[in-house]
This record gives sequence, C-alpha cells and structure tokens, in this order.
Amino acid sequence: MRRALNLLEMNGRGGAMVVATRRTVDYWVRARGGLVTVLLASLCTACASTMVPFLRPAPTAEQPWQISSDSFPTQRLYRIKYQGPEGDLGFKLVLYLESEARYRLLASDLGRKLWSLSVDGAGEAAWIDYRQKEFCRASAASELRFVPLANLPLVSLPKLLLGRLPAEPAANLAQDATRVTFLDATGQLWNAGLTGSELEWWSLLESDQPVVWWRREADGGSVFVDRQGQLEVRWREVVSERLEGPLGAVEIPTKFSQGSCGAVTEP
Repeated sequence: MRRALNLLEMNGRGGAMVVATRRTVDYWVRARGGLVTVLLASLCTACASTMVPFLRPAPTAEQPWQISSDSFPTQRLYRIKYQGPEGDLGFKLVLYLESEARYRLLASDLGRKLWSLSVDGAGEAAWIDYRQKEFCRASAASELRFVPLANLPLVSLPKLLLGRLPAEPAANLAQDATRVTFLDATGQLWNAGLTGSELEWWSLLESDQPVVWWRREADGGSVFVDRQGQLEVRWREVVSERLEGPLGAVEIPTKFSQGSCGAVTEP
C-alpha cells in the first residue's frame, strides 16, 4: 500500500491529489460542473417543510450518517470515472483524512499542482490556486462560491467518498433495520437503504422524487448521480492506510496574492 501511495506527489505531511488521465485537469476543473462543485452543490437541491425534532442517538452508536472511528486518521486512494456535460474523465483521488472535520485535497496534473482545499477542525477553509498564484480564506461554506454549500457543511465531501450519508437528521427521523428517512437541519428530505449496519444507497428527494442519489455497487465501488446536472460519478477505493501524523499547517507560497473566495466561481 505504501508503494501505491508513494507513486503520487505528497503535500507535506498530508494532502490529497487528483491526477487526470484522459484530459488536462485545467479543462475539467475550470469547466462548468467541476467535480468538487457538482458533487457538493448537488446535495443542496431539495427542501421539506414540517419538522418534528427527535432525540439524537447516543454518540457511541455508529449511524449511517457517521464516519466510523477507525477511519481516522487515514489516507485513501480512489479511482474515479466522471460522465457529464463536459465529457468522460478518469482520474485518481487521494483523500487525507485526519478527522471528520479536518482534511486536505490537492489537485495535480502530471506532478504539477493546480489547486488545494484545506479544511481545519474549526470550519475554516483555505483555497490555493497554484496556476494563478492566488489564495483565499473562508470561515463558512457559503463563502466558497466554487463549492456552494450554503445548506451543507464542508465535511460532506469525505462522508460522500466514504459511503456515508452526507447529512445528519434534525427532524422526522424514521429508522428500522433496512430503511432510514429524515429531514436535515435545512429541511431537505433524505431516504436511505441499509443492510445490517451497511449503507447501500441514499437519495435526496424533491416533491417525493429523487433528484440526487448514491448507491454501493456489487464490487464495492460507488455511483453518484445528479439527475438535474445530468452527471454520473463512479469511484472505487484502491488502497487505504494510516495517516502518519497530523496534517501540517497550510503553507501559502511566497509571492502569492490574497483574493476573495467569492471571486472564485469554479475550481
């Protein structure tokens, strides 16, 4: 496993790297509907109304919206296939996850850094554009226009990759051995299927119809579909191992100018 991950460029003591294999990364990261944008923005599309609060389960009980404790700290290599309006793309993704709220992503093409997104445990995010030699800082997901997460936190992305529900219940929770439905804190309606403790699929509903959904495939891979955005993303975890040490502090290269995250519309 060490050899597999060492084939990729590392970002200090922790990071994540995306390597495009079929087209230049500059195309898909700048194209409308870039991967990070479409995966996360698609999760904010549905709403529901009447909300009935519920008692949250004890934190020791692993729920389908929770990441298991043995997932921290880890580094994981994924193979991803993307189909959407921009065409078909294939690339690799390495996720470095120190905790549920602290991780880092680094995009690269043939060893050349393109951009990075670092999220710390306090909800602060730092974006670095190595192409334009610019950076910005944000204290809320809504400030990151290129990842419009006004209704969901930044921690949704690791949950999605790890096959967990991206949102947590806030009201109207109905759960049994095979099914769970709930409203999240913004009133969005979620529906999911279980096999034992394993999450098999979930969907985000609008007018009782799924607009975004995810499912686990027989080979262990995952499929994410956004019907409105007309895209499909498939990924499969290739290898995972323990993350050696905590993520280092974000290092802004010298001579990089600070800009506004709101001005960055697409990664």
